[in-house]
This record gives sequence, structure tokens and C-alpha cells, in this order.
Amino acid sequence: MRKTVAFIGAGILTATVAACGGGTQAAGSDKTLTLAESVTATPWDLAKASMGPEAQYYQPVYDTLIRLNTKGEPTPNLATSWTYDKAQTTLTLKLRDGVKFTDGTALDADAVRENLLHTKSGTGTAAGEIQDITGVDVVDAHTVAVRLSHPTAAFLPALGQVSGMIASPKALDATRTPVGSGPYKLDTSATTAGQTYTYTRNPDYWNAKAFPYGKIVIKYLADPTARTNALLSGQLDGATLNLNRVKTVKGRGLNVVTYQPGDVEGLYIWDRAGKKVPALGKLKVRQALNYAFDKQALIKSTKTGLGTPTTQVFAKGEDGYEAALNDKYSYDPKKAKELLAEAGYPNGFSVTIPDFSAIFPQEQAALTQSLKDIGIKVTLDSLPSDQIFSAMLSGKYAMSYFKLGAPTAWDKVQLELTKKSTWNPFKYDDPKADDLIARIGKATGTAREKLFEQLNTYVVDQAWNAPWSVIANAYATAKDVKVTPQPGSQYPPIYNYTPAK
Repeated sequence: MRKTVAFIGAGILTATVAACGGGTQAAGSDKTLTLAESVTATPWDLAKASMGPEAQYYQPVYDTLIRLNTKGEPTPNLATSWTYDKAQTTLTLKLRDGVKFTDGTALDADAVRENLLHTKSGTGTAAGEIQDITGVDVVDAHTVAVRLSHPTAAFLPALGQVSGMIASPKALDATRTPVGSGPYKLDTSATTAGQTYTYTRNPDYWNAKAFPYGKIVIKYLADPTARTNALLSGQLDGATLNLNRVKTVKGRGLNVVTYQPGDVEGLYIWDRAGKKVPALGKLKVRQALNYAFDKQALIKSTKTGLGTPTTQVFAKGEDGYEAALNDKYSYDPKKAKELLAEAGYPNGFSVTIPDFSAIFPQEQAALTQSLKDIGIKVTLDSLPSDQIFSAMLSGKYAMSYFKLGAPTAWDKVQLELTKKSTWNPFKYDDPKADDLIARIGKATGTAREKLFEQLNTYVVDQAWNAPWSVIANAYATAKDVKVTPQPGSQYPPIYNYTPAK
């Protein structure tokens, strides 16, 4: 089971490179690490936080209870050790002594209790990760006991992500200035919200050696061409790349790593009950959509051949993954048309989808053409880039191109497959799936694995989505910066960057 960080639909917004440069500066601890993000920051209040690429904005300021290493395994951090009770429903954490927030407040058991309950009270994806908490008991000044409604393998990894970040109790609902105990502090005088975020070293951080840079700057640059140009001109030290730019960037002497974070892209069907587009409420119509895509050709044309064809939202290595399910839907436009006719749509149907051509031009073109090839009439809706996500979440679109990732298979379930899921804008509800999900949440070991497989098989059979591939990701760094990819994470966490030797 993968235990680390990934997310959803990154890179959908647009921006331009700031005029001022931000490359690596003087040697030693005074170096500045300048990175680019393809999504904007979410609120500093962790109860409203997202757990995806946005985590990079939080990581300099907010330290986590545990640290996930490069294999995705939990290791000590603010919590130096932990144990479960026999029922695996109470997790006792021993906290590091002597840690203080940058406002001088002690990081103790009371602060951890307040944070976990505050984050849980929210509606963001970070809150969703720890909804199984039923209470937090202060055992002593440096020990907390977290009570859970049932055993869950996803909880401990969540404490190594945004859900396990700890803010000063005096700034839990921070708006402009976050206060944490992390390796850096936000420099508000050098920060422009929504554009550039500057972090300076916290001189009292307990593990300073793990963070070799004196300053970190994160720029919001959604446009992939802008990111590449900024890298090549020395304005950035690290950023994601479109796969078709890997050869060019390597040729200029920069470092590039490619890896599969577990994100799954394709056509995501939001309106499975047919509330907005009645045709999508028909099983045969959704199955027809799965037969519409030539996955191998899509990977070759849009991903330079880097990717793995799939029919499922769970990636290899995640709970529930079944290799045999990838043979469920082959490329067969003739069969797709036959299924549409059997469902009562011999001439197809009309649908409006968001236009991602500015960010994913090849993917959008391939999706649109594949749908048209089986008789579906597609209208592309062009919205201002900063409105696309909110429009999708409001239920404006019945389906769309998308890519989904999450820390674990359980987290993917929470993100898309339950009635309360963030990426279930039509709040689609299925009693059989609900029952399986409830049983998974209470199961452990082999029983849990089998239930996951049943859920995955059911979701594929019911054609909840029409996935194409588990995508590869490319990340480039300056010549003097080395980064280690994190399994399941599109953006490496800041503690995985070091000066190149």
C-alpha cells in the first residue's frame, strides 16, 4: 500500500513569471531555493486546507507529527514514538520535548489536541483525512492518546501530511500570517498572496540540518511553458515539466527525474445518476465511454510514451489494485456505438465540458476527438482559469478531463467515491459501494484487502469513470540542486531538496 502524498487535477490555472529572478544564491546556509507551484495556496487555517500540491506552501511553516520517508514509511518527527492499543483504535504519541512555535508558545500535548480537533472540524481534504478521530486525550505534557472510531491503516500516514501539521494554538484560524514550529517562517514583507511566498529560516528549529537552504521562495506559475522558461533562464530551482519538454531541459544541463506518483488521468464522470445529462445515468452509456479511448495511442501522443494504461483509479501497489481489471475495456469504438444504441442513444448525446486546452492541449484534443468519434456532441466551455475548479466542484459539468491521486487507496475513496467526497460534486450515492466502503473502514489485514478488491471491481464494472493511464511525472531542478521524488507525490516535499554535490 502506498502511504504518501499525491493529489488531484494540478496545473489547471494560469500565471506568468514574475519579473524578478529567484535562482539559487550564495553558497552554504544562505542559499535560496526557488520553486514553482502549478496551483494556488489554500487558506493557512488547516481546517480549510487541502492535502495535495498545496502542501508545499505549508511545509516550510508547519511541521508534522510524523515524517514520511522516501519509501513512504512513517518516521519520527514532532512525535518521537507511537503505539497502538490491542484494538488498534487508540494511537498514543510521545512528543518531542523543547519544541516551540515561532510566537514562543510551547508545542505540547494540549497544542496537539487543539490542532487535531480543529483540523478535523473543517471541510477541506486535510480534515477528511482524520474524520475517524473521536477524541484526543492529554496523557501528560508530552503524550497524547488519539481515539479512533475504528482501525484504519490510513491514519498514521495522514499524520505525516497536512492533516498532521501543527499550528500555534494562538493562530489556529490564521488568515494572513501562519505561525508554526517548522524550519521556516513566512516573510510577509516579501510575500504577495496568490503570487509569491517567501520563507526565512527559523533559527530555533530543532532539526535545522535537514533543511540546508536559508530561504525558500515558492512562486505560483500554472502555465507549463512559463515554468520551463523560468527554469531555463535560472529564475527557478525546481518545477514540474510537461513530458514533451524533458529532452530540451536535459539538453540544457538541468537535472530531470521522471517517476509515477500514482495519479490516474482520463475522463471522470461526475454525473453518474444522470441529473444534468440523463444519458450518463445509464450503465451502458458509461461503459461505452470506456471503450472510446485508445489508451496506448493517448500515452504515446500526450505523454511521450511514459505512462501505464489503466481502467481503474487505484494504481499498482495500492490496496484494491487488480491487474486483470485493466483488460476490462479495450479500445473499441464500434462496441461503444452499439452500447450507446442499446441504451437508447443511437445518435449519441450532447455534453458540455470544461476546456483545458490552455494547460493540457493534447489531452483535451484527444478526449474531444475520441468522444466525437463515437457520436457524442461536445461543447467546450472556456472559463477564466481561476474559476475552473470552483465551477467543477459546483456541479457545472457532468464530466471532464481530470487526474486524481491521493496518499493511499483509502484516501482516493474518501476523495471521490463516497457521497461526501470533495470530488463527487453531484453527491452520487450507491448502496453497494457504501456498504463495501463502510466495511473496509472497519476491517484490517487480508479481509480489508479483499474488500478493497471488491470495491474496485464494482466501480470498474459500473464504469464510474473512464480512466486512461497512470501518468508519469517529470520534475526538473537547477544544476546545483538535487531532489528525491516521494512515492505518490507529484511535488517532492521541501525536505527532499539538497544542494547537488
